[in-house]
Order: sequence, then C-alpha cells, then structure tokens
Amino acid sequence: DVYEATHIKTQTKWAIKEVRRPAAGSSRVVMVDNEIDILKRVNHAHIIHLEAVYRTPTKLYLVTELCKGGDLRQLLQKKNFFTEDETRNIICSLADAVVYLHKRVIAHRDLKLENILVKNSLKQDGDSINIKISVPHEESCVSVHLCDVWSIGVVMYMLLCGEPPFASKTKALLLQEIMNNGVRFTQPIWDTVSDAAKHLLTCLLKVEPAFRMTANQLRESPWITGDTNAPAAPSNMLEMMQNYMEQEESNTDYLNPPCHDLIFSIKISVNCSCNAKLRPERSSSSRASSASTKLVLHVCLPHSPVIV
Repeated sequence: DVYEATHIKTQTKWAIKEVRRPAAGSSRVVMVDNEIDILKRVNHAHIIHLEAVYRTPTKLYLVTELCKGGDLRQLLQKKNFFTEDETRNIICSLADAVVYLHKRVIAHRDLKLENILVKNSLKQDGDSINIKISVPHEESCVSVHLCDVWSIGVVMYMLLCGEPPFASKTKALLLQEIMNNGVRFTQPIWDTVSDAAKHLLTCLLKVEPAFRMTANQLRESPWITGDTNAPAAPSNMLEMMQNYMEQEESNTDYLNPPCHDLIFSIKISVNCSCNAKLRPERSSSSRASSASTKLVLHVCLPHSPVIV
C-alpha cells in the first residue's frame, strides 16, 4: 500500500510505501535490503528518491518523493497514444536514467509502464511529462543490461501506438511470435510516425542481445538528439567491435607490413558476472613485422533471447 503523507514541520508532501517485513532468513529479506541499499546510493533526476526508511517488527515504511501524476499506464489509457515529441521526451529521460544505472553496474530488470511514475499531474495536453522510474535491482551481467534496452523498446512502441509490439494467449506462443516475426508496424497510426522512430525501435527490439542497441547508443541516437546530420553511429556491440578492429588494423599498417592473422573472436559465457570488455591481445613476438592482434569480447548471452 502507498499513502500520501505530510511532514509536520516542513509541510512537505511525501509518499509512504508500506511493505510487509519478510520472514527472517528468507531470500526476500536479501532482495528488499538490496533494493533499499540501491535507492540510498543512487541520485538521478529520473529515479525515484528515497528519503527515509522506518522499520517495525512486522512492517517496513519507505518514504519516497511523491508523484501525483500516477504512472504511464494510467496516462496512456487516458490519452490512447502519445505524440512523437512527447514520446521522445519520455524515452530520452528513461535512457538517461538507465545509462546512469548501467554505469554503476545496476540493471532495473522490470521497466514497464506501471513502474514509470509521472511526477506532476498534467492539467492539459502539451504539459511537460517528468518521469521517475521505480526501484531498480542490482546485476552485473551485460545481457541483463540489454534486457532493460528491450524493455525501453516495448515502452516506446506502446507510447507511440497504444498497443504492445507482441501479443499472444500464452508465454510460449508469445516467444514464438517474437522469434519468428520480430517487430512490425501494421497499425494505421504508424503512417504518422517518422521512419527514424521506427528504425530506432527495430534496433531496440532485436531478439539477439548482441545485435541490440545499448542504452548509451539510444541516448546519443539522432532521433533523440535531433541531429540528423551526425554521422551514423554503430547500432550494436558487434558493429562497435568491427569498427575497433578496422581501426587497429589501420593503425598497425603505418608501422608494420600488412599482417593476415588478425583474429576476430567472441567468447560467450552464460554465467558471466562482469560487463563486456574489449581488449586487444598482441602476440609475444619481439619483431614488429610479425605483430598480430586478437580482438576479444567477453559478453554474456542467455540460452534464449532475454525478453521482458
């Protein structure tokens, strides 16, 4: 349950979330403590602010900033869909918050319309929408970070047309539809949406995480920045690696004869516990003319696509 409260001395209004205290020794104790610890550590304009925590033998009371505008699902139900400019404003704020979390090795893992709060009540169409995302969860595997990007893609799609990108009666059929069909723009409303927005959605909703755009790439994309003259940036990690490899080869050519043993390899680990890292590995040969480079990416990919 969530209540609105007023601080007696300052007359400041806050939201108080009442949580039943989990049984001692249960896994939920660790999860709740972890979420509280993360909220105490983060400080971002678009992440909900935790003011204080009060504990009783049976309950926890989390005092957070008050968001009077409800959540994005409620707002979408009233509006049916958002304009492209409104969506751009929301996705820009969302991407900025997610980049902030990912840089601190934190993944939200539950980004959806219900968990994106609206700070102030909107009195009329065109009012600026200031969003706040709810409690994130700490993770360190890069594929979990890319799960957040998928979620942003789903949110963006729903804001622009009012419907989810994929729908099915069962989870098994839903997964099959995602794997076989990918994202499509069949509703008439998509005729009014720019090609840039639709292209961005295809980059966010790639089934394979390695081909998916990162949150930082989203934040710097031309659709977000409005800079249509900017050179096209790599749209996923594999393109970034290819560019890196070509640059390494070009730099080597100035000093050494061409070498033909440049290796491009990807090591895939299902239980990776660290962010993806690129590093060149050079051979131990002392002669410059025989220098070779091995480009290695450590990236975590699941057995099946990570989708929300």
